[in-house]
Amino acid sequence: MSVHPEHTFQQQVRTCLEALSARLVPVLAELIHHNYPREVVALDFEIFSDGFTSQFPVRAFFLDANHTEYFLFVDGQATYPSPVDPGLLDVEGIYPQELEDELVAASPESDPWDLATVEFLSWFQSCWNQAGGNEFPLAATLAHHDSTKKINLLTGLP
Repeated sequence: MSVHPEHTFQQQVRTCLEALSARLVPVLAELIHHNYPREVVALDFEIFSDGFTSQFPVRAFFLDANHTEYFLFVDGQATYPSPVDPGLLDVEGIYPQELEDELVAASPESDPWDLATVEFLSWFQSCWNQAGGNEFPLAATLAHHDSTKKINLLTGLP
């Protein structure tokens, strides 16, 4: 019995993601345990569609009560109210482009980004939990960029 190309792709993506866990968990722990200005009421992590093969696909946004990105101003310059870069990890991609090319060649109707995102959501939630996310005092969500469907990282529910 043969394994469906989509399943193989998702396993490969998961393997690549898990290789980054030891780097992401400490970064998330810094975000979780950071003392934010009172104006910051939420962390919003957004997944960008072009990032899986070229960079880390998620960026953190620090939101105020109006759901507007909040910045600190230091010497007239806007800075993030964060102990880490909002891009979280500096990597040249989660997996090589060839994985997507192989999937599309074997299963042209497949959507690599959707499949990778499913794996990413589960993996990111696991890293958040390992980093102590249940102790985070603010709201925290994860979603596709500009999507209204968000996962609450504190509960793991939509």
